[in-house]
Amino acid sequence: MLCTGFVKAQTTDNNPFRELEDSLKKIGKIITNDTLEQNRVNANYKFIKTLVNTLKQKESFLYPFDSLSTTVSILKPDDNKFRIFTWFLMSDDGTFRFYGALQMNSPKNLELYPFTDSFAKMESPEDSTLNPKKWYGAVYYNIIPINSINKQVPYYTLLGWKGSTRQSTKKIIDVLWFDNGKPTFGLPVFIGNKNDDKTRKRIIFSYTSEATMLLKYVKEKGNIVFDHLAPANAEVKNMPSLWGPDLTYDAYKFKNGKWHFQDNVDVKNLPNASDDILVNPKKAVDVLQNGE
Repeated sequence: MLCTGFVKAQTTDNNPFRELEDSLKKIGKIITNDTLEQNRVNANYKFIKTLVNTLKQKESFLYPFDSLSTTVSILKPDDNKFRIFTWFLMSDDGTFRFYGALQMNSPKNLELYPFTDSFAKMESPEDSTLNPKKWYGAVYYNIIPINSINKQVPYYTLLGWKGSTRQSTKKIIDVLWFDNGKPTFGLPVFIGNKNDDKTRKRIIFSYTSEATMLLKYVKEKGNIVFDHLAPANAEVKNMPSLWGPDLTYDAYKFKNGKWHFQDNVDVKNLPNASDDILVNPKKAVDVLQNGE
């Protein structure tokens, strides 16, 4: 009854969140569209402050903030336990910094965990267990339904995009779980193939910014399907960050609580990976929320 009443309230002019959402939307346009970097930086600080103050309001978890989709990716899992806000700030040199927060579905008090992008300080991100204060920044575009290891450690699998430089970009498969109620990133659930049998805590793909890469969850098959990356010529043979798709596909198959690598999978009727993030980062969140 509470949710129904609240949804109806959204259609009235008295909704306290509409004005706050409009304010966030205006600030977000500066973050994504302003040509001066300092203006974008200042707007980002203002956006963070306004968002936190907004989420402190009672029943804020129930408000969707749909109009912010051009700036922020907002994802909520099927169990409605939390939601994640993620977005990026682009610098004039073509690099990106990522921002985010996790809001728990707590009806009485605000339980909010801001994320601090610590990518630049990480030595072995694929092998690291992280937390909101030490986060491998990304814009998440999908939460795969809750999984577990031997039904003991429930976790959520996240697909994300991470702009890197003018030459190279990244996509990731990460894991979110709760350690004593606190959000934690990374679990040893990604099993390699016979040539690389190492178990990793997250998967990071680097590829040339001149290409697009498909990374998509195929629910019907329980697979995370992705483009196989390979060098286009001998000049970049030893530079994986400049590789691109070779028209074949690999996947991670969920089995016994973990993701197992499968190479050269047969892919039919998959959507086109029209990932124009790489052409125009300002469209990133809209494209990401479509799962491409």
